[in-house]
Amino acid sequence: MIKSLIFVVLLVVSECFVLQAAAKSPNASTEEELLEPQCSNLKRHEIESHLSTKTPYRVVANLDDKPITYPECRATRIWSVIRHGTRNPSKEHIEGTKFRLVQLKEQILKNPQTKLCPEELIRLRFWNFNISSEEEKYLTAEGEDELQELAERMQNRFPNLLVDEYDPDLYYFKYTKTQRTLKSAESFTSGLFGKHGIGSVEYPEALHKDPVLRFYKLCKKWQTDVDDNPKTFDNSKRFLQEPEIIEAVNHMRRRTQVQNITAEDAKLIYTICGFETAWYPQQDPSVWCSLFNTDAIRAFEFFEDLEYFWNDGYGYELTHRMACAAMKNMFEYIDPNSNKPNATFYFTHSGTLLKVLAHLGLYKDSEPLTYRDFGRERAWRTSVIDAFATNLAFVLYECDNGNGPMILTLHQERPIRLPGCPQDQDLCSLKTLKEKYNRYLTSCDLEEICHIHQEHDEN
Repeated sequence: MIKSLIFVVLLVVSECFVLQAAAKSPNASTEEELLEPQCSNLKRHEIESHLSTKTPYRVVANLDDKPITYPECRATRIWSVIRHGTRNPSKEHIEGTKFRLVQLKEQILKNPQTKLCPEELIRLRFWNFNISSEEEKYLTAEGEDELQELAERMQNRFPNLLVDEYDPDLYYFKYTKTQRTLKSAESFTSGLFGKHGIGSVEYPEALHKDPVLRFYKLCKKWQTDVDDNPKTFDNSKRFLQEPEIIEAVNHMRRRTQVQNITAEDAKLIYTICGFETAWYPQQDPSVWCSLFNTDAIRAFEFFEDLEYFWNDGYGYELTHRMACAAMKNMFEYIDPNSNKPNATFYFTHSGTLLKVLAHLGLYKDSEPLTYRDFGRERAWRTSVIDAFATNLAFVLYECDNGNGPMILTLHQERPIRLPGCPQDQDLCSLKTLKEKYNRYLTSCDLEEICHIHQEHDEN
């Protein structure tokens, strides 16, 4: 009886001690979070739909592939620019993962106070990262599937335009000088013609600095004034100091009970969470995603939205103005009197798609995005507009109703209505579209736009 009484007293005292410690802890959010391990309650869709430019295409794909038809009109031409599919990380992220995340893995597993649940700890124990730096940015199996399936759906929508036998007079394909766009092009063409039919497909010489597919690589002014300009990243860096990111990092520290996790660590964890989740649609999301809660993963998504807004979107006029190079090419190839092939498909990169979208005036918020805007609704969400395999297409319809040539614009395989075009119908006349973008097209001289005017020192 006395032993039982002593045990109860000790139990009460110990519980009081733990609760006092929890109450005093500056990092504590809830007593439950400190008292016992719990599995992350993040669902797959809550992760996959907030991975910024590492979002797998399956999240945004339009699986409705029935033919797109309009009365008295027939689709006769298509011009499309497509981002490569899901890929491996960059060399920087591969090396960072093999060093820092392996280090964190060991710290978490050795810490008896960790709040990860047993299932998460087992998954973490068996986690490894076997990608070599030589395979940086290579297209993955999921990326191949994304492009092949995209082609199959596009062919189903436009069966008379996208015939299933390759003919160089009908088709033109081009990719940049990278493995990921080459493999994306091959996967897309296998979706159109079958794996047996891609051997005869012709491609022009691939260029690293392609004036249409990667125009910004030829623009020294943009590289100097925007890409290499520290001010471009002021808002994203400021956001790292905001309460949302600070709380996200503290949440990770509480979950793992590893107190030396930094914001830079959390950025890397978010990146690898994204890649590993994108790679394997049939498996659980990356174990690193379990370190986030809903607010934390959305905070890092917003951080990336800020970076891309200022570097590749509306932050600087030069950034989207130079995308006139791609649009000029589109109007040349889509013209009903053009002698170009009927179907043009370019395989390129995130930077191209975002600049073209901004050039078109799409997903533009009423005010520029700043580090203070985390809580506001925004149109500029890279998870939606720039996932892996993001695609933009212009389809020419020739009609018998006297309206002249019409254009259907598709983004992520869905009709989208451009600024300046009728907002109550999918089709916009080619004439209206040319008038809307004429001032950019007539002054689209990349050499002039991108020329750096030297300032002479009067002293």
